[in-house]
Amino acid sequence: MNTVKKSFQKQVLTFPKLRVNIIIRLIIRRISINHSLEVSFLKELMENAGVLALLNSIQRSVFKFIHERTLREFNIHPGQIPILFVLRKRQGLSQKEIAKRIGVEQGTVAVMLRRMEKNGLIKRIQDELDKRITRVYLTEKSENLLKNLSTVLREAEELLLSSLSDKEKQELKELLKKIQEDLKQRVGEYCPKEA
Repeated sequence: MNTVKKSFQKQVLTFPKLRVNIIIRLIIRRISINHSLEVSFLKELMENAGVLALLNSIQRSVFKFIHERTLREFNIHPGQIPILFVLRKRQGLSQKEIAKRIGVEQGTVAVMLRRMEKNGLIKRIQDELDKRITRVYLTEKSENLLKNLSTVLREAEELLLSSLSDKEKQELKELLKKIQEDLKQRVGEYCPKEA
């Protein structure tokens, strides 16, 4: 047991922090295979993983809340929500433009758009000037859905920030914006533009 634990610790220390999420997943898989590994080790790993692990944990909790609400109430996957909000701001975007705005691969967007079209949330119309391009538009059904989704997203944000004072909320927002701007400058193409 100690040799397995030490081996994992050594591996974790040699990986860059950006791979913490992958490491945690690997360890969870290994734990499910090797039940003798202590759960406290996983907790210790999370504590030592730093900010990325915390952000990952928070993101998963929020995603779970949104997923359960949107799937149960509206039969929509949370991954489709950004597309709806992007299209609300600017109708008639191409699949490529949508992918760039939400920071997702075009193939992933293609799959989501097919499902959304099947559910009557969007309609795709061929561009009149360039027949190779298909433009995406919201339907009346999705316009109504967006009002309800806005409520769910507000509830998720309230849940996320409920333990913070107004001052702490403002400080957090400023810190996150600072990090986001820094990432845009350093990483550029990998950091999606705001919708």
